[in-house]
Amino acid sequence: MSPSNWESRLEAARKARKETVGEGGALATSRDLPLPENVTWHRVNVVTPLLEGWKIVTGILAFFTVQNLDDFVRAYRFIREHGFSLGDQFGYYILGLIALLLLWAVLGLLSWWWRAYAVDADGVYLRSGILSRKLRTARLPRIQSVDVVHPLLGRILGMGQLTVEVAGGRDSRVIIGFLRTRELRVLRDRILDLAAGQAEVPASDTAGDAVGRSRPAGGAAGLGEASAAAGESAHPTPAGTTAGSLRRSSSLRASNFQEHPLYDVDAGVLIGSLLRSPMIYTLVLTVICVPVMLVLLIVVDNMTGGEALAIVSSYGTIVLALATIVWTHFNSAWNFQASATPSGIRMRYGLTAETSRTLPPGRVHGVGLTQPILWRGKDWWKVDVTVAGREDRPQDGQTREAGNLLLPVGTRDTALRALWLVVPDLGVPDPDTLLVQALTGQDDDGVGDPQAPAGSAERGFVRVSRRGRVFHPLTWRRAAIVLTDTCVIIRHGRWRRQVSVIPYERIQSLNVQRGPLDRRLSLASLRFDMVAREVPTSIPNLEAADAKALAAQISQRALRRSSAEQLDRWFARAVIATQAAGPSAR
Repeated sequence: MSPSNWESRLEAARKARKETVGEGGALATSRDLPLPENVTWHRVNVVTPLLEGWKIVTGILAFFTVQNLDDFVRAYRFIREHGFSLGDQFGYYILGLIALLLLWAVLGLLSWWWRAYAVDADGVYLRSGILSRKLRTARLPRIQSVDVVHPLLGRILGMGQLTVEVAGGRDSRVIIGFLRTRELRVLRDRILDLAAGQAEVPASDTAGDAVGRSRPAGGAAGLGEASAAAGESAHPTPAGTTAGSLRRSSSLRASNFQEHPLYDVDAGVLIGSLLRSPMIYTLVLTVICVPVMLVLLIVVDNMTGGEALAIVSSYGTIVLALATIVWTHFNSAWNFQASATPSGIRMRYGLTAETSRTLPPGRVHGVGLTQPILWRGKDWWKVDVTVAGREDRPQDGQTREAGNLLLPVGTRDTALRALWLVVPDLGVPDPDTLLVQALTGQDDDGVGDPQAPAGSAERGFVRVSRRGRVFHPLTWRRAAIVLTDTCVIIRHGRWRRQVSVIPYERIQSLNVQRGPLDRRLSLASLRFDMVAREVPTSIPNLEAADAKALAAQISQRALRRSSAEQLDRWFARAVIATQAAGPSAR
């Protein structure tokens, strides 16, 4: 390398170091995280460490108490007879417990001090950590949904967390909290406003100072929670802003507080759906059969008490697991309500932990409608959606399945209304007939001219090949796929009816798969790769020529399709449709 190149590199390093070192000579970013500039940092509520760690501390204390229960009983008796002294063994226990609690409190305060969040026009930021500093960033274009979660203890104190789900890998979300409910609502609406492309309006600083924040030079203003919660604009007028533009921006931000009810789940319908669930019958049979089996074993085999206790504990674990599954379904669907807002569909649900989830329609990658066999008498359906980035959150009782529910249970009209909210155009002249053929059709229902090209409107549903029915003896009568101008619709399931609606633009990739038997029988399977697996995305045992033709059609239409729906237009359409009494208005 020539001397001139060395000198240029050294000069560039000196300049970089001068930019890194502040006016006082201390390093500004070399020993800390590269934080975003011109943002206002807000601290979470000071009780956050307590709400996050009380379960762990309680569990540890309970464990040590149970392990040393005999020592505590002897110490208690000794204190009653001889009095209390710090020099006794029990006194040492008390001092150690106080020291542990003080250490936990100090670490919690340090954790709270270094934890702060910020929002700007580019993303949502969360910094945390004492020894190991972390900076989590959720870019606005990658945001899939925004949830407000109130755990049981948080509901008692009027506090909750805000979860920003992004399209990323496992644990890619940003969780902010705990904050007051009013602050959570203001923060949620601000994030959704910015994610929808609305210009950020400088807010009042009266609310931000109350939670303790640090303001860098030139930083943007904080949130005006009091004014925003009232649905009014209390923002100062920027220089050069006209009265008309200010009124327009104020109405845009205030519009997020408009909620139009769409549908809800009645408690009787929810309980009835659980009573018609196979899991309930399995739980009842397990509870009934265990005592009967134990009595027979004791009488016939002369089983000892220890052996009986071992069997009871084993079956008790099974019963507890089944009861937990049933309780989770009930708890996550209780008081389920869906409303339309300019930012998307807002769903509230939960008995012990209340969740408010806002799902922009453009973030839905697929819709699934499911009807178990025991629901057919009532014509009830469940509606699931596929959303990128959502994972289980055991710490607040949230599961991935509950987070992707658009409707836990409801009539067919309600299920079709939920489908229409996220897939407004099925791409056919008569969507009602198509949906009937997809939901309840079988055999040749919806099948057109078998000589027409696969994927055309004249062909209709493409069924599995006759040569492939031997591989699916129970479901071949319903298994079929149809292509419309806007989406792919797959129907399958004999005892548990399932229908998948997948927009072309949401398909990540598609595969035509052929195994050894498929090649011998001229069969092929068509599979779509999606961001998640909540909705079935494959159809097996098609004619090889039909599978290739369908794949070619899907590839061409996916290139032409793009999501161009505006949120305000979506809100107006949802309100008008609800006032017109359901999906018949489309």
